[in-house]
Amino acid sequence: MQVTFSKILSRCTAALLVAMALAVSACEPQAPTSTATIQQPSQGTQNLRLGDYRVAPGDRLRVVVLSDAELSGEYEVDSVGMIAPRMAGRVAVLGMSTAEIETMLADRYRSGGYLRTPRLSVDLVSRRPFYILGEVSRPGSFPYVSGINVVQAVAIAGGYTRRAAKTRVTIQRFNATLGQEETVNEDTPVGPGDVIRVPERWF
Repeated sequence: MQVTFSKILSRCTAALLVAMALAVSACEPQAPTSTATIQQPSQGTQNLRLGDYRVAPGDRLRVVVLSDAELSGEYEVDSVGMIAPRMAGRVAVLGMSTAEIETMLADRYRSGGYLRTPRLSVDLVSRRPFYILGEVSRPGSFPYVSGINVVQAVAIAGGYTRRAAKTRVTIQRFNATLGQEETVNEDTPVGPGDVIRVPERWF
């Protein structure tokens, strides 16, 4: 049986097309097969100057006035949420972000006639302390450490006492309603101003 030239050409063309399709498929990027998720940076790796951080008593701020270095200084927010920068008097900063404080102080220096074009920055030097009460060796307030969790807070306070009920530890969050607490475990993050309570075992 004779095979015509046109049939041979048709078969060769089909084979060539299949080979080209396989080559293109091999070059296409493959979807990753891993199911791992990308982890977000922990609170401990973030800069202290966070846009959504709101100032409260116990926070420490640095005011740098580029227009007049003598007006620069560090100030702790007092119990009623105020600071007293040089030549600006006592100003309320409770609940404000650092950017909002910058704008407020610039307006104050300008309107008071101290600086025509005030240039300044406000940075968060340290956050308000956390508190730990109950069955730990040294209950009290401690400087806040970014990214800290319950077990690390307990370690800072000298560790549990022998009477500590480790499974019934609670936290009252800084912005929580008075008396509102949540039961936590040792991996639970602690925020600035939070109050940790370690109760005594029943038996």
